Amino acid sequence: MQDVIKTIISIKRVPPMSPKKNIKAEKRPSIASFIRELKARTDIRDLTHHEVIKPRNPLYSKTKEPLSEETTSALTSLGIVKLYSHQALAIDLIREGKNTVVMTPTASGKSLIYNIPVLEDALIDTASRALYIFPLKGLEQDQLKGLREFISAMDTPLKPTAEIYDGDTSQHKRKKIRNNPPNILITNPDMLHLGICAFHEKWEEFFKDLKYVVIDELHSYRGVIGSHMAQLIRRLRRIASHYGAEPVFITSSATIANPQELSEEVTGLDFTLIKEDGAPASEKNFLFLDPPEGMSPYTLATKIFTSAVSQGLRTIAFTKSRKVTELMHRWVVEASPELEKKVSSYRAGYLPEERREIEGRLFSGELKGVISTSALELGIDIGGLDVCVLVGYPGTISSTWQRAGRVGRGSNPALIIMVSLEDALDKYFMHRPEEFFTKATEAATIDRENYPILKAHLPPAASEVPIKKDEEIYRGIDALDSLLEELVVERKLWYSPTKKLWSTRMGMRPHGEVSIRGTGRSYRVYTEDGTLLAESGSARVFKELHPGAVYMHRGGRYLVRSLHTGTSEVTVKEVDLNYYTTAITSEETEIIREDERKKVLAFTVSKGSLRTTEETLGYRKKDLATRKVIEERLLDLPPTIFPTKGIWWVVEEHLIEEIQENGYSTAGSLHALEHALIAALPLYALCDRNDLGGVSYELNPELNAPAIFIYDGHEGGIGLTERGYGVVESWLRSTLMMLEGCKCEISCPACTQDPHCGNNNEPLDKRGATLILKRWLHMKL
Repeated sequence: MQDVIKTIISIKRVPPMSPKKNIKAEKRPSIASFIRELKARTDIRDLTHHEVIKPRNPLYSKTKEPLSEETTSALTSLGIVKLYSHQALAIDLIREGKNTVVMTPTASGKSLIYNIPVLEDALIDTASRALYIFPLKGLEQDQLKGLREFISAMDTPLKPTAEIYDGDTSQHKRKKIRNNPPNILITNPDMLHLGICAFHEKWEEFFKDLKYVVIDELHSYRGVIGSHMAQLIRRLRRIASHYGAEPVFITSSATIANPQELSEEVTGLDFTLIKEDGAPASEKNFLFLDPPEGMSPYTLATKIFTSAVSQGLRTIAFTKSRKVTELMHRWVVEASPELEKKVSSYRAGYLPEERREIEGRLFSGELKGVISTSALELGIDIGGLDVCVLVGYPGTISSTWQRAGRVGRGSNPALIIMVSLEDALDKYFMHRPEEFFTKATEAATIDRENYPILKAHLPPAASEVPIKKDEEIYRGIDALDSLLEELVVERKLWYSPTKKLWSTRMGMRPHGEVSIRGTGRSYRVYTEDGTLLAESGSARVFKELHPGAVYMHRGGRYLVRSLHTGTSEVTVKEVDLNYYTTAITSEETEIIREDERKKVLAFTVSKGSLRTTEETLGYRKKDLATRKVIEERLLDLPPTIFPTKGIWWVVEEHLIEEIQENGYSTAGSLHALEHALIAALPLYALCDRNDLGGVSYELNPELNAPAIFIYDGHEGGIGLTERGYGVVESWLRSTLMMLEGCKCEISCPACTQDPHCGNNNEPLDKRGATLILKRWLHMKL
C-alpha cells in the first residue's frame, strides 16, 4: 500500500532537560532506519498511513516584572535559562491575580507556571499557602520531587516547604502537617473531600493564608468525577471565604476542545486561557497499522515492541487492560530471553514502591522498554523515550496525544505506532487517518447541576459552613431550593427561619456517605477477606455486579459471589476463568420533559430529561477466545430506575417503508444506528461507550412513531448527550463515515456490534442504518 506522508503543525513540545536529571548519553539507532525496516518486513502488515510532524524551534519570552534573584539562580542551576512564551505569559496573569488555565501538550513545562509565582510569594511572605490537587498519588510524588529540587536550588536561608497529605500519609505526620502547614500542600480530590474540607477547623491556619489553588490534569475531571469535582471545589471556595481567603485558581490541561469552559464549570469562576505553546518539539513519525485478517493485533504489537527494544530504541507500549499488559511482557521475554532485565510491565495494582522503582529505572535508562496500561499516561516524568506503541486506539484523540507525548522529549526524532483492534473507532481512523490529524480534540463534559450529585454535596457543605439563602456561590442553580427542602424533609438538613440558614446537627460530618466516584446510592465491593475493592453507583450495579458476573477492576478479574441490596454490598472473589459475562438487559425510556428541539437538514432532534428503566434479566457466559456463548442464566433482580439527560430522534414513516422495500430489517436498522451513534460520540466528548445508554423502538408509545434514544448512562446526566446535541450534524456524519468505512455487509465488531449489548447484538442491520443517515443528511444512496 502506498504510504501517505504529510506534514502538519506540531502540537507536541518539550522543555530542556534538567542537568540533575541526565540520562546517560547513548548512541541510539536511527528512527528513520527503523521505519524503513518495518515497511520492508513481510510479517508486519498493513501500514495504512505514515504522518511526519515537523520539529519546531522554541519561542522564548520574559515576564513583565523580572523573576526574583532566588528563582533565577535556581532555574539556572536546573539548566533553565529562559522561559517559553506561554510560561512567561501565564506567570504574568497569575501575578495579576487572574484565574488562569494553561492548555499545552505533555512536557511543555506547565509545572513551572504555577511553581514560580507560588514559591516567589512564599519567599516574600512565609505564611503564604498554596493547595495543589492531583488526580493520582504518583503525580503527587512526582510533583513533590520536582518541587524539592527547585527549592533546594534556591539560595535562601529560609526555604519554602511542601508536603503531601493523602491516604498514604501516616497519622503522626498528618497531625504534624495540620499543626504546622507547609507553604504548599499536595493532595488529591478524595483526601480534599474526606480529610481537609470535612475537618477544616483543624486547618484554619492554612485556609486563612490560602493564596493559590492548583488543579493539575484538569481534563481528567470529566463525567461523574468532574461533576463531583465541581461541587467539591465550590465547597473549598466556601471554606476559604469563611476564613477570609479568595485564592487565585490555576488549572492545567492536556489538549481538549473546551479547557476554559471546563475550568469555569469546575470552579464557578472566570478564567483566562493560555494555549499558544512556545516549547520546542522534535520530529514525530506516526504510523497506522491495521492487522490483516487472521493476525492478532497483540502479536503484531509484541513483535514491534521487541524489535524496537532489541535495537536499542527506548520504547513504551500502552495497552487497554492489565491482562494484555502482563501477557505482552511474558511474550517478549519468552521470545527474547536476553531482554528480561531490560523490559518491565507497569500497571495499577503494583505496590507504590514497585511503581517508583520501575519509574526510576526507566528514567535512568536502565530499562529499555515498558508495557503499561493507562497508568503511565499522565504526567509522571519518565524521561526521554524513542518509540510509543499504542495497542489499540486509546479512545480519544486527547488521550492518544497524551500517550504519544511520552516520546520525543529531546531533539531526536520519535515514532508512534498505533495498532488497531477490532473496534469501531480503531477502524474509523485506520480507514480515514487524515481525520485524526485534522479533527478537533474532544470536549470534556460535566453537569454541575447533576441533581443527585448536587444533592449529595449539600449536607457536607452545610456541615462545613451553614448555607445562606441566595448564596452567591450557588446562584443560578434552579434546583437548589427544592433540593434544600427535600433534605430538610429527610432530616439531613435543618433550616433556621430567623437566620435564614441551612445547617446540620452540631458535629455531624456526612462526608463519608458521599462517594465522589459515583452517583446515587453507592454500593461497596468487597473481596471475600473483607478488603474494600471498589465502589459502584446504583445505576450500573445490577448490570455489572449481579451474582455470577465476572467483574473487571483495574485489569483484575473477579467473580461476584453475592449482591445485598439492603446493605448495598457486593462480595467478589479473584478468579482466572476462561470466560467473561455480559448482562441480558431490557431498557425503556420515558420522556419527563422536552427542553429543546431543532430541525437540522432532513431530521429533527430533541433533548431533555428522561426516566430510564433498566432491567437485568440474566447473563451470558462467553468464551474469552472465541466470544461464543457458553451458557445463559436467568436472574431475578428488581429494575433500576433513574433520571438522566438524553436526546432522541423520530424516524419518519417513509424511511421505514424504504428500509422494508430494500429488504432490510427494521428493528435491526434502528438497533444498528443506536449502537453506531453511541460508538461515534466519543469522537466529540471525552468518554467511552460505557458512559452512554441507548434504546431503539419500532414504535415508541409516547411518540407514536419509531424512535432512537441516546442517554447519559449515569444518574442525573453528566453532559455527554448535551455535547452530542450541540454537534449533532457532525456527529451523524462521523457515524455514517464509520459505517461506510467498514467492509462488512450487515454487522461486525468494527462498526455496530457492542460487547455490552443486552440483546446479544441481535438484530443488527447497518444497511438500513446507513440509509437513514444518508436521507437525514441529504446524501445520495
